[in-house]
Amino acid sequence: MQKSTAALCSGLFLAALLPLSGSAAAAAAPVMTVAGSGCTSSSGVTVVVDFSDVGGDVEIGCATGDPSTGRQALVDAGFGVADSTPGMICAINSAPDPCPATFDGSYWSYWSAEPGATWSAYAVGADSSNPAPGAFEGWRYNDGATGPSLLPAAIEAASAAAGTAAPSPTATVGPVAPGPALAADDGTSWIPRAAISVVAVLLVAGAAQVARRRRAGAADDLGADGGPQS
Repeated sequence: MQKSTAALCSGLFLAALLPLSGSAAAAAAPVMTVAGSGCTSSSGVTVVVDFSDVGGDVEIGCATGDPSTGRQALVDAGFGVADSTPGMICAINSAPDPCPATFDGSYWSYWSAEPGATWSAYAVGADSSNPAPGAFEGWRYNDGATGPSLLPAAIEAASAAAGTAAPSPTATVGPVAPGPALAADDGTSWIPRAAISVVAVLLVAGAAQVARRRRAGAADDLGADGGPQS
């Protein structure tokens, strides 16, 4: 019986801690920081450059009007480019630095998307593409398997939430660990204290129950006169 009581207390203890572990996992989720803003109308091309693989953030710019090529859109959106010897873009805003002298498996992969759609890899280079006004251009330094981590739909959703056609110059997208002020206001800050209190009460109650059963067992072993039963 003592083992059953201990097992019950242990199980309730772990159950009470589960919300805490879930909250800790959520707080440890990565944060995506987005800087810049896209085009405010369909007359330009929004350019998204994902620097997360080279130690940076996701940056957005707007190439106004109708840029003639993807390279022109990238430059018009405010990004600096550097070319390798064959004439391929090997660095954007000096990342990586220096430009790789030989191919190591990663490169500035080039993507496109329509509003609300997902990224699709370009079949041509940035000097041969002709992005349409209102479209999205994307760049990410990797092996070409995945496009920018920020989808056009996320930019549009942020714009709608802000009541504008583009996100604020310093927007934050993705899981964000709450700070002290947010934790005090979001209605969840009571969870750790409540869980600890519940665990303490359960442990005390379990210990008291074990003590009572021990006393009851001892009384059963004694006779009415305090001696052993015959």
